Amino acid sequence: MAAILEFDTSTANSISNALGTSTVHLTDASAVVESMKTTGDPLVIIGPSVEQAVAERVTGLAITTNPAAGVVWLRRRVDTTVVLEALRAGASDVIGDSDLPALVAAANRVAEKAALHAAAANQGAAHRGAIVTSIYAPKGGCGKTSIATNLATILSGEMKQRVCLLDLDLESGDVQLIMGLPPARSVLDLQNLTDSLDATALASVMLPHSSGTYVLAAPQRPEQAAAIRPHLISRIVNVASKMFDHVIIDCPPYATEHVLAVLDVTDHLGLICTPDAASVKNTAISLEVLTELNFNGSVDLIVNRAGERVGISGTDISEALDHPITCEIPHSVDMPLATNSGRLLSVSHPGHDISMAIRGYASYISPAAQTAAAAAAATVPAQQSALRRRRLFGKRVATT
Repeated sequence: MAAILEFDTSTANSISNALGTSTVHLTDASAVVESMKTTGDPLVIIGPSVEQAVAERVTGLAITTNPAAGVVWLRRRVDTTVVLEALRAGASDVIGDSDLPALVAAANRVAEKAALHAAAANQGAAHRGAIVTSIYAPKGGCGKTSIATNLATILSGEMKQRVCLLDLDLESGDVQLIMGLPPARSVLDLQNLTDSLDATALASVMLPHSSGTYVLAAPQRPEQAAAIRPHLISRIVNVASKMFDHVIIDCPPYATEHVLAVLDVTDHLGLICTPDAASVKNTAISLEVLTELNFNGSVDLIVNRAGERVGISGTDISEALDHPITCEIPHSVDMPLATNSGRLLSVSHPGHDISMAIRGYASYISPAAQTAAAAAAATVPAQQSALRRRRLFGKRVATT
């Protein structure tokens, strides 16, 4: 029974009719939490007549009451500012008040998320087995795919771990290309399975790399990405977690529904930042959003291209973001040269400073598999105490 907070009765009736399910119409914001406790339904819809300040307060209370809750905002105007404010408050979707088909789709996504959350809670993390590491950069061109591919090959080739690499950049993923694998099977071949997906089906579409890593490639064409539902990605990660020691996920440079779906099962989020103002600003926003989403995993700040003489050091980044650096990967033209030559730097030059830095991060997320050589080469520093935010270039880094 979805809760609809809306002061206009006719609008509430339209929302209820569109959903086609049992709903409860509320005109008192303070009654939302009690309704959620009574019905157990995770869906809360905040209508267009509800002021933003009230919507933000209700959203926070709903998520606190039920972490699996999905709060959908219906707004008369939907733009970037409104969407960002809603996401910061914890809303799962923001939809135009007249777009009822989109509302139904959003309600279905909330139901899917709640079902996955319940299944994960029943199964328990101990039964999942694998360490899930999502590599994410909130700005394109930060080298996330190069880091993800080299990380996977170090874990599998050197540390002898069973590793699956999932290319979640569904519209423009390059994992298959960078790893020199043939354009064959991809996640698109699983689009009709979802609930029936098992280890046999997943293994049949994975591409083996010489390092021992198994790759689940992105679709070959951008338009094919629309066929991949977030629920399928969640199911893939769930099944892969029982087959492998590590699941590495190469995320797109923006927070899609698919990324939000895998955050629930992510143990380590490798958040990549480069020494440029735009990257630092976007990383700051990402850290805020992760806090608002109640992300429970470890947020590992990875500074890529460290040492570039551009006026921003790793210390500057750490202090500006008020977050410790987990790994610094040095700047070198050898990384793009290796990629353009169809080689992985960690394979062709395992002693390179970049390879050693990524090896250090591999040891950090998989201490049980750390070899003596990896231990000696590890560059991951100990966790630092919280750093005081300081002014960069005399001005605080913008977060809005």
